[in-house]
Amino acid sequence: MDLYPGVKLVPTETPIVILAEGCFGMPQSKTGTGVIRYGDWPVAAVIDSQYAGKTVQDITSIPSQAPIVATLVEALQSSLRPKALLIGTAPMGGGLPDLYKAVVKEAIEAGLHVISGLHIFLNELPELKTLAGQKGVTLWDVRDVGQENIVAQQLSRPESVKVITMVGTDCSVGKMFTALEINQQLNKLGQPSQFVATGQTGIMISGSGIPLDRVIGDFMAGYIEQAIQATIETHHPRWVIIEGQGSLLHPAYSGVTMSLIHGSAPDGLVLCHNPKLKAIRNFDKIPLPSLSQFIQLYESAVGWIKPAKVYGISLNTSAFSEEEAISLIKTYEAETGLPVTDPVRFGVDKIVEALKKAF
Repeated sequence: MDLYPGVKLVPTETPIVILAEGCFGMPQSKTGTGVIRYGDWPVAAVIDSQYAGKTVQDITSIPSQAPIVATLVEALQSSLRPKALLIGTAPMGGGLPDLYKAVVKEAIEAGLHVISGLHIFLNELPELKTLAGQKGVTLWDVRDVGQENIVAQQLSRPESVKVITMVGTDCSVGKMFTALEINQQLNKLGQPSQFVATGQTGIMISGSGIPLDRVIGDFMAGYIEQAIQATIETHHPRWVIIEGQGSLLHPAYSGVTMSLIHGSAPDGLVLCHNPKLKAIRNFDKIPLPSLSQFIQLYESAVGWIKPAKVYGISLNTSAFSEEEAISLIKTYEAETGLPVTDPVRFGVDKIVEALKKAF
């Protein structure tokens, strides 16, 4: 199996424009903000008319002075001379709104490559594919992994390698951000670590991985199992850090979460949470249990195939002041007895130390 489907079809030195109209800085734009924070592409501009005239740093905590503009025409005037458009949103259902489609067409007309992590493939839209062919540009559908019938087999791994999987209380609570931060910190400490992306944004950032939610249900666990095996054989890491997907309690996406848990057969878990949420996003009638209950839930689900514990908790406290964030961290540490942090604000040292101590 190819762990690296369509790796960096748009080279990393390519300046990009990020399309996030109407949602930049919100959970729906996590693809755009993730690429800005962790990716290699130089960002020429972000398109979101509601914040035109501001910078990325003005709207997010990311130290980037990339301008936010109202139109693609303005973005094309950037001194970085953009050569690609990246669709920076992850909408429910993964469709392509008419407004976005018009901008994509405009970008192709201007000779820009287009990078998309949507469920709908640009290459399957005849109008866009034909136009891209005429203009000689690439349409990179990051989720287009192809399909193989790979069933999970509970393959053995070297005892020296420890797999740590991110799990969440909901979607868009920081599982990818946490995994990337843990992976970076382990490598800084001389602990060879590899990040395995399981979603479109992680693949855009790392250049490899499995878009798990595009894989046929019966083969999801097999895909992630094979991705881990390939990572171990290629890189010989001490740690393999798995980007999480969804939540076991999410009525729409729990199937992907369960497949990821069983396919990765982790040695340990890190629980990710947004304290602002009181119910599943878009499902207000489903309240979130306590973090202690979530810990029991995930440890139980993993324990059906292999015992594994939650070793730390990652919070997204972006909606709170720093003082409030510190108070939340203390509260959750008292409740769970585990190290708690916001990776973006305070780093992941506490979680990494807990993992090193455990393994």
